Amino acid sequence: MNNLNFALLLLLLWGISEEITAQRRHNYFSFGPTLGATNYKGDLDDNNTLKFTKPGGGFIANYHFNPHMYLRLGYLYGRLGAADSLATDEKRKNRNLHFRSEINEFQVNLVYDFIGSFGRSIFRPIFTPYVFAGLAIYRFNPQAQLEGKWYNLQPIGTEGQYLKGVEGTPKPYKLTQLNIPFGGGFKFRMGERWDLAIELGARKLFTDYLDDVSDRYVDPQEMLRQQGAIPMQLSDRSVFTDFGANYSYSAYRENVMRGFKNQKDWYFYTGIILTYVIEAKDKCPK
Repeated sequence: MNNLNFALLLLLLWGISEEITAQRRHNYFSFGPTLGATNYKGDLDDNNTLKFTKPGGGFIANYHFNPHMYLRLGYLYGRLGAADSLATDEKRKNRNLHFRSEINEFQVNLVYDFIGSFGRSIFRPIFTPYVFAGLAIYRFNPQAQLEGKWYNLQPIGTEGQYLKGVEGTPKPYKLTQLNIPFGGGFKFRMGERWDLAIELGARKLFTDYLDDVSDRYVDPQEMLRQQGAIPMQLSDRSVFTDFGANYSYSAYRENVMRGFKNQKDWYFYTGIILTYVIEAKDKCPK
């Protein structure tokens, strides 16, 4: 047998093996809850995002269509927040801004298991690391507290978004936006039908206003004239600012930096995922 015939024989045997494997392969579904924590990174994080850890959780559903890959649909709810008052940097403390926000996110991801699952779901590996990436739509709503009451900041325009006749102010930002989720984890088979995963995921955002802080201060007198005292006070929270009747002194004058607009915000989710496997009944191959 020459080399060409031997190669053709190997190719034929490989094709037969793949056909048998394809006939035995079963697509299956899995679904379940996730519970964990969210973290925020932005203009108010004081370079220590762990300090502002908040609870989060959700639900996912997976379609396993390939030995190594599956499609994940998920919903995530979380809370985010940070405050300059907890900063170690004195300048941040003096700025004295803070925010909180709820996050509602719907995501679709492609997940890749490094150790494949060939055949039926009962032949899933006992353990596998994995990575994922996809696309998500999420809604946020930054708020700040003033005299015991929480205010929605986007409709106020704390950086002059709604001021008329003032040049250079940013446009209002959208509260519903897209992000790119990605990350990885470790998955363990807990039995014939159960899997447990530990996962860390990041969200690359396309906005710097997750915390309502990005650009520069606006003229406080113009803010007071057009929008009133409350928007003015929510815009400038400096510990040096006098909120008297005439707003006699502000530590931050017009066009002084309020945030750092060249860096977009992020949020992260670290969670435990418990999923239950559903598989269709066996079918005879044609």
